[in-house]
Amino acid sequence: MTTTPAATAATEPCTLRERKKQQTRQALHDAALTLVSAHGLDGVTVEQICADADVSPRTFFNYFTSKAHAALGLDTVEVPEAAATWFAAADGRLVDDLCRLVARAVPLSQDRRRMKELLVLRPEMTPMVMQWMAESRQSLLATVGTRTDERTARTAVALVMSALTEVAHRETVRSTEELATRLRAVVGEMGALASA
Repeated sequence: MTTTPAATAATEPCTLRERKKQQTRQALHDAALTLVSAHGLDGVTVEQICADADVSPRTFFNYFTSKAHAALGLDTVEVPEAAATWFAAADGRLVDDLCRLVARAVPLSQDRRRMKELLVLRPEMTPMVMQWMAESRQSLLATVGTRTDERTARTAVALVMSALTEVAHRETVRSTEELATRLRAVVGEMGALASA
């Protein structure tokens, strides 16, 4: 997973430089989402996205690894070092702490409605979301493995990432803490259903 401006902003004070980075990232995401929705992924170039966002093509790759990532507002996610260190030392319940870790590490688009519309209009984007989820799981496993055995780590990560998918479908989340709270709530719902 790569640390993103959105993930960094959730854990650090927001300086003028950081706000400008967030604005640039958002402009690229908005342009990519609009263009890919209208023309499909193959019908859009990085240069077109950059022209609409008023940034250079070189700048694009400071924020996103591909057109698909830009349109979806997803980057390859890397657990920030500070978050990994916190998680390794935390002594709360494993899944609760994992919800907080995911909330710190995973950037979510702030425009759930348009994201859903994109996936309906362009179903070819769905495998990219699934690939992103798989890559994110792999990145989280190394961090979670610092506190438990591999089997438990895999189960916990699968549970919380499933909860993340459900939270993303339900509503827009505005802060890291709100995301952590909603993840714990959905994990609780899953547990209640499993034991019903």
